Amino acid sequence: MPKRTLPPGIGPHNGREMELMLQGDKPMALFSAEPGMDAEDIGDAGFEPFVETGRVLKFTHTDPGTLVEERRYCLPTEEWRCKLSLLISRMCRSGEAFDIFTSNDLARLEGTLLGYSKQDIEVFIAHAASRK
Repeated sequence: MPKRTLPPGIGPHNGREMELMLQGDKPMALFSAEPGMDAEDIGDAGFEPFVETGRVLKFTHTDPGTLVEERRYCLPTEEWRCKLSLLISRMCRSGEAFDIFTSNDLARLEGTLLGYSKQDIEVFIAHAASRK
């Protein structure tokens, strides 16, 4: 099966999160670490020096059922993004989010929190719908 080409703008920020955050182009980054994975495995190894100096803030939460650790990073004054992301994540795990939001709603919320443009988010949603 040929590899699908993603439309411009919807590719992930993988490997570029720190650079984009320090430039002020990305307000938040999110990583998930399964047990046994280290920062190199998940891609957030470069964040710690900036967390230590306060240039970037870090929020962590470990799901007690799966032991997956979610690591959220944000720029100062953008803490609300990490807190809202955690709330949405908890609501998704409990199933409560799906009583309120559609999958497209959740994609829009996550994309906005991570700093993607509205246009890029809509392209992503259209692309995801075309794959169903």
